Amino acid sequence: MLNNKNSTHNRCIRKSSSDTAFKRCNIRRLIVSMMVVFSMILSANPYLPTSSRAAGEYRTEVTYDPISVPATLIKTSYVYQSDYTTVVSKDGVNLKLKKGTSVTVIGDKWAAGRKWFYVNYNSSSEEDKGYIKATNISLKNKNALSAKTVNINGTKALRAKAEVKKALKVNGKVVRVPDSASVKLISEKYVGSAKWYYISYQFDATAVNGYIKPKFVQLEKRMRTVKIYALDEAQFEEEMNKQGIPDIYKQYLRALHEAYPFWEFRLYDTGLDWETALKEESKVGRNLISNAKSAAWKSKDPAAYDEKTGTWKVFDGSNWVAASKEAVAYYMDPRNFLNERTIFQFELQAYDPEYQNRDAVNKIIYNTPFYGKTFNYTDPVTGMQTSMSYVDAFMSAAENSSVSPIHLASRVKQEVVTSATTTSPAVTGTNETYPGIYNFYNIGATSGENPVLNGLKWASDGDTYMRPWTDPYLSIVGGALYIGSRYINRGQDTVYLEKFNVTGTDRYSHQYMTNVEAANAESIKIQKAYTESGLLEKTPIVFKIPYYSGMPAEVCKAPQ
Repeated sequence: MLNNKNSTHNRCIRKSSSDTAFKRCNIRRLIVSMMVVFSMILSANPYLPTSSRAAGEYRTEVTYDPISVPATLIKTSYVYQSDYTTVVSKDGVNLKLKKGTSVTVIGDKWAAGRKWFYVNYNSSSEEDKGYIKATNISLKNKNALSAKTVNINGTKALRAKAEVKKALKVNGKVVRVPDSASVKLISEKYVGSAKWYYISYQFDATAVNGYIKPKFVQLEKRMRTVKIYALDEAQFEEEMNKQGIPDIYKQYLRALHEAYPFWEFRLYDTGLDWETALKEESKVGRNLISNAKSAAWKSKDPAAYDEKTGTWKVFDGSNWVAASKEAVAYYMDPRNFLNERTIFQFELQAYDPEYQNRDAVNKIIYNTPFYGKTFNYTDPVTGMQTSMSYVDAFMSAAENSSVSPIHLASRVKQEVVTSATTTSPAVTGTNETYPGIYNFYNIGATSGENPVLNGLKWASDGDTYMRPWTDPYLSIVGGALYIGSRYINRGQDTVYLEKFNVTGTDRYSHQYMTNVEAANAESIKIQKAYTESGLLEKTPIVFKIPYYSGMPAEVCKAPQ
């Protein structure tokens, strides 16, 4: 929770201090410097409360504004899925947008031998997105757009005029741009049917403008530096009261805010009564636990336990039995996990490239069979055999699905990793019934005698989510698209809500995993990755914490 209206992220941070500057300055210079600093802070952020201005507690941070460019279709066009070959279908009909349709370009990619724009084609719905050939779209930007050069071997000369094949020169030197150079896209121009981009580029420390073909330019998020201000204790209390955070949560959040003041906490009021939700989640077979646990953790309902033999009924695999009501209550009560180690089951799982990076993903898959390893696969766009590292596959999955790569890697680790060197048969591609099929997230692995086989059957059928999953890439990226569309983007956007679906859609029945301990176990792995990546104390993480009416005054204890 924070107070900064200039930032794209709401967050709280802790100011680091140093005595060095004070030792180097005399008192007069220090006072003058402080007056200047406070004056700058006040003028830069008029929305900042007086108490925070006086404290001057802030740090600068690089943030990125998303790509969002108004555009118009200059040709009637199909809208494609992320494989660039499958047309988006609406009510069983391939989606075709008419010439003149207004869209918003939110991404840019070179694939399948051409340039594509990722667009939102319905301004009233965030979910109506897809890929359209860039040649069919005209950008309508009023200001210069952030971009970089791509697909350039060596360097590429800019043209002085789009219609004349003559290189742009400055002081007698041809202006040539290398690959991955930062540029500004000013406008576009047509010469006949050919489109040219008019760009600005820093050449020999001078800004020069010239023309280049669109295939060599890719839009990027706009980078800017912002000041992030911390809430003091009084402001934090005010923010909790404004959100309606109940008193039974406040002591935990105060402790977390003191340690990590840049973290943000959002209350999710389920609208459900605690006893009603607990009763539903405690129905036999809905939540399972290992038979190796002590009796207090396991249900003794007649449908789950044979009193005569003293044995529990197995619902999944060889040792998963029904969890007791007390076990379900323990894992459902958010108060048990409002600490720095297990709060990550409440972390919002949307992809944020600012801190959900390759290093963090590598920390997740460290000490697993996927760490530092590559796999071979058939590129779904080019049809060519190629290779990719597992960490890059998770990053690609995040970019295509808008789901956190940390969440995706943690989910795979939870579902299919059995030791530092072994995995579930779901990801070996060697199953006799479904050879060459992979299911990294165990999607469709419904409870039964052989859940893995059920999941492989699902992965081999259908044509949605890039199925059939005949290699690791299709499974990792296609599975991420499934998780994004079926869970994250429909409100089950935390690990907790994937485990306990107390949202208003398919309540109680649409739950990713039956293991009652899964959300907690996954949370610990995520926290470990953040800590080892050095991100725990400096990352503006957002948590969405569920609340039920009628919760018991005392925290639900672990079964004894």
